[in-house]
Amino acid sequence: MSNYVSFRCGLLLALAAILLGTRPMHAWGGKGHQIQARVALANLPAEMPAFFRGSTEEMTMLISEPDRWRSAEEPALDETTGPNHTFRWEIAPKPLPPNRYAFIIELAKQGKIDATTGSVRQYGTAPYGIQEWAEMLTGAFRRWRAMPEKTPDEIARKRMQEKSILFIAGVLGHWVTDVSNPIHASIHVHGWSPSVPNPHGYAGPNDDPHGRYEGKYVDHAIELSDVAPLVDGQARAVGDWLREAEAYIAASNSHVEQIYAWDKQSRFGDGHEPAEARPFTAARLADGARELRDYWYTAWVRSGQPMPAKQKKAANKKGPDE
Repeated sequence: MSNYVSFRCGLLLALAAILLGTRPMHAWGGKGHQIQARVALANLPAEMPAFFRGSTEEMTMLISEPDRWRSAEEPALDETTGPNHTFRWEIAPKPLPPNRYAFIIELAKQGKIDATTGSVRQYGTAPYGIQEWAEMLTGAFRRWRAMPEKTPDEIARKRMQEKSILFIAGVLGHWVTDVSNPIHASIHVHGWSPSVPNPHGYAGPNDDPHGRYEGKYVDHAIELSDVAPLVDGQARAVGDWLREAEAYIAASNSHVEQIYAWDKQSRFGDGHEPAEARPFTAARLADGARELRDYWYTAWVRSGQPMPAKQKKAANKKGPDE
């Protein structure tokens, strides 16, 4: 990480520990995430900054950074970033409340969490991780645009800002691409949930297909060449960050039972998976790469537009330490 992330990025990591919400789960595994980073970058429009479009090696490392925040010496970080990897779409309040804390308050109002019966981990917070880091990326791009680079010091500071941008974009990329795995967008994240009927006898928590599908299967069955042709170069400016994430997660969730049905037919990771699973999985990886490309692009576009008056007024009221 030290090769890519400046001291400023270290401060951002500390902020992430405070703001965001993991537990040990690796959507798509390293290979899947790297494929998605490469495809997303390859399909960015030329108007994006050259340092960003040319960051393939950095981004293939940074997109998996949140999966590294789970060692035994990082229990607080694991607790606060863990929920951003998943979202239990079936049991979430809808429409989604406007921010992370409103979401938690709504869960409490509905009696779904309290001090004794559970935590936000039971629901996941992926759309809020996406929302928050998309806002961070927009602000980072906006500052980069305004930075002069005439003197050696100015040039050095702008290069440091570019490293910060890549770090933020990589973490945002993880939250976005995690939920392109339908298992990460469902209550069935670790086997078919015992909270709902299982009339078809799908694998349950004791035979969790999660890692077998996104790790073992993707490692031996899916290549970059399977995913890249499925994403074109037509970047799309998305609307409201949270509403976009809401629709994207709902679409991903619609595919979850198909994974369990194929796993029942022939266990993922055993090398005898149904042939149809390959194009299906490549399409889900492509969904994540496309969505990530569009989030990156939208953050860049918005950073070049006037700051909304309400946000500008709020920013001007704050002191330097607020």
